[in-house]
Amino acid sequence: MSLSNLIKETLDILDLNLIFTENCLTHEKIGNHICKVYSGTLTYFPEKCLHCQQENDQTIIKYGWKKVMVLVNDVSEYKTYVRIKKQKFLCKSCNRSFLAESTLTERHCTIARRVKLSIAEKLKENTSMTGIARAKHVSTTTIYRVLKNFYTPLSQKKKTLPTVLCFDEFKSVKESSGAMSFVFMDGQTKELLDIVENRKLNSLKKYFYSYAYKTRAAVQYIVIDMYKPYVTLVKKLFPNAKLIIDRFHIVQHIGRTFLTHRIQQMNQLNRKNYQEEQQYKHLKKYWKLLQKNAWHLEHKKQVWHPSFRAHLTESEVVDRLLSYSPELKQGYGVYQDFLAAVRMKDSHWFQELLKQNYSHLPEKYATTIQTFKQYQEGILNALEQPYSNGSLECLNNHIKVLKRNAYGFRSFYNFKLRILLTLGTTLFNPMKKNKPAEK
Repeated sequence: MSLSNLIKETLDILDLNLIFTENCLTHEKIGNHICKVYSGTLTYFPEKCLHCQQENDQTIIKYGWKKVMVLVNDVSEYKTYVRIKKQKFLCKSCNRSFLAESTLTERHCTIARRVKLSIAEKLKENTSMTGIARAKHVSTTTIYRVLKNFYTPLSQKKKTLPTVLCFDEFKSVKESSGAMSFVFMDGQTKELLDIVENRKLNSLKKYFYSYAYKTRAAVQYIVIDMYKPYVTLVKKLFPNAKLIIDRFHIVQHIGRTFLTHRIQQMNQLNRKNYQEEQQYKHLKKYWKLLQKNAWHLEHKKQVWHPSFRAHLTESEVVDRLLSYSPELKQGYGVYQDFLAAVRMKDSHWFQELLKQNYSHLPEKYATTIQTFKQYQEGILNALEQPYSNGSLECLNNHIKVLKRNAYGFRSFYNFKLRILLTLGTTLFNPMKKNKPAEK
C-alpha cells in the first residue's frame, strides 16, 4: 500500500484524485488547539464546466491553485484538518472559473462528510447538542443543520392506525402553542407513532381528521388517563374504539386520596402534647409504608425502629400507625381494597366497592368514587384487557431525561425530531446537496 493510500485509509477518505506525499503531516496551532494537519493535492481533468455544463473539448484549462482547510474526524484525540491544494480551472466558453470538487466534502463546505455522519450518529444518543458540538469541534448551529438535513419524521398520515392506541402528554417547550404536547404509540408493538404540538381538543381533532374514516374506525381500544378531552375525542373520531383507563392512574387517584387523608389526620393532632407529637412524627416518617401495597409488606423479618424502641416488622409498624386513628384505619382499608381489586383485575369486586357508602370518610373519598363512577366503563375495560400506558409513561420519562440533558429546547420541531430520532420513528435522509466530484 502506498503512503498516500495509507493516509487516506487512516482518515477514511475515498477520493482517488486526492494525493498525499511524504512529510505531509504537520502539527500546527489553530485557535487554541494543537492540530494535526495533512497536506494533499487535488487535481484531475474535468469532463464539463460546473457553470455552463459545456463539455470539455479543450475549452477548460488549468488556472492556478487554491488551498482549502477541511475539518475531518479526530486522529489520536487531536483536532485534525486536511489542507487541500485544489486545482483551479477556467472555462473559455463562459469565462468563469471553478475549483476541483472532492468527495471528501460538499461544495462550498469545509466540514468533511464523515464528520457529519458521525454527528448524525451521536444525535441518536441522549446527549446535549452543545456537548456534541464541543466533541466534534463545530458550532451548535452546524449540529442543528445536520439534524434537519439527515433526518425527517416519518409521515404517519399515510399509514393505517393500529388496533390499540395509547394516549398521553408531556411538558413541551415554551414556544409551543400549548403547555403540554400530545404523544401516542401502538399499544401492542410499543412503537412511538407521532407527537402533536398541542394536546387541546381542537388541535387533536384537526390532526386525527387527516386520517381516513376507515382508518379511524379500525381502532378497537384506546388507553387514556382521566383527561376529559380525550374521552370527547374518542367518542367523536373513533366510532368503534373502546376506552381503557390506565390502571396506574386508577391506583394513583385513590393513592392520592388516602395520602391527603393521612395529612389531614396528622394536622388534627395537638403537637404540644408529647404523645400526639410522637404520633405525628411516626405518621410523617413512615408514610411510605402506609402507601405500600399491603401484600408487599414484610411480616416476618423484624428490624429495630428507634422511634418505637422495638424490633418490628413492616406490617407491625403499619398496625401501630393505624391504631392512632380509627378513621384513618377505615380509609386504609378502602385504599387497600381498591388496590387489590385492580391488582387482581376483579371487575365485579371493583363494582361492589363503588356501591358502598363512604359518608363516614372525608369528602375527598366521595369525590374520587364519583370520578371512578364517571369513568366506570373505561376502568372495567382496563380490568378485563391487558393493555396499559406503562410503556408510554416510560417513554415520557426518557423524554424528560433527554430534555434535561439537552438543557431544554426552544424549537418544538427540533425537540420533536430529537425525540423521534432517539426513541424511533425517523427517516434517515442523506443530504440532498451531495454531488459527485468532477473527474
